Amino acid sequence: MRVVFLGTPEIAVPTLRALAAAHDVCAVFTQPAARRSRGGKAESSPVGQAAAALGIECHEVESVNAGEPLARMQALKPDVIVVVAFGQLLKRAVLALPRYGCLNFHPSALPKYRGAAPVQRAVLDGVTDSGLTIMRLVKKMDAGPILLQRPWRLDPAKNAQELLAEAGEAGAPMMLEVLSQLEQGITAREQDESQVTFAPPLTKADGELLFSRPATELHNRIRAVQPWPKAEAWLEREPSVRVLVLRAAVEAGSGEPGTIQGISQEGIRVACAEGVLRLLELQLEGKPPRPARDVANGLRLKTGERFRV
Repeated sequence: MRVVFLGTPEIAVPTLRALAAAHDVCAVFTQPAARRSRGGKAESSPVGQAAAALGIECHEVESVNAGEPLARMQALKPDVIVVVAFGQLLKRAVLALPRYGCLNFHPSALPKYRGAAPVQRAVLDGVTDSGLTIMRLVKKMDAGPILLQRPWRLDPAKNAQELLAEAGEAGAPMMLEVLSQLEQGITAREQDESQVTFAPPLTKADGELLFSRPATELHNRIRAVQPWPKAEAWLEREPSVRVLVLRAAVEAGSGEPGTIQGISQEGIRVACAEGVLRLLELQLEGKPPRPARDVANGLRLKTGERFRV
């Protein structure tokens, strides 16, 4: 089957590789090169790099909906367009182009969590039972008929970055399964609009940790905002100190929210509105991630000091 692939981040790479091994991927379209590390040069997206390694024609474009990108796509005459986390909405000219339509992998149990950050928002909400979906794209965001859906457990021990990687690996064989059924016909199921929820992109504010909230909620927030924007807490000093919290654990206990109750090799215990959050791995501005005890030693942190609530 002639396939055009649209995708950008790491989650899309396993599907691209699987398609390249089983079908004729005639071209890849991805978002333009960007600076992906502080002080680094502009480099291609993970999908762009994977396409280059596979020797597949690749186009880095602002939009596929008009101009040269659309003309090239039309000239390729694909049987199907496969989309995984591309980052651009497709208009009618693209949606109507392939004879089997445009298929999308979405890491949620649609119609739950339509939008750009389904895994992150589900983790933020404390969801453990989710799903993975292959759907046919329509003009309305993530609203197309479902072709294949599988349950997926969001492991509470994993952060969003780890779960996205897991989803990417699981989605690749699902897409191959759907493609194998297209020629003989595949039954589609319309989404239940009454069950729709949305997953807008994360913002910097989503990473703010306020210890006036329950420890479980803060733990989910820390997991949800990896690798961006990362969770941040402010140590109430003069001047205040910004601390990035990369890993933590929930423990039983109580106390004045934000108060440091203990510092040990096992981490830093901080009282919350409900329970205690043990900070395990931290990062200071311009420094590498370190075990919480090492950061505490560097800051000369003491029991009884407070984080902003």
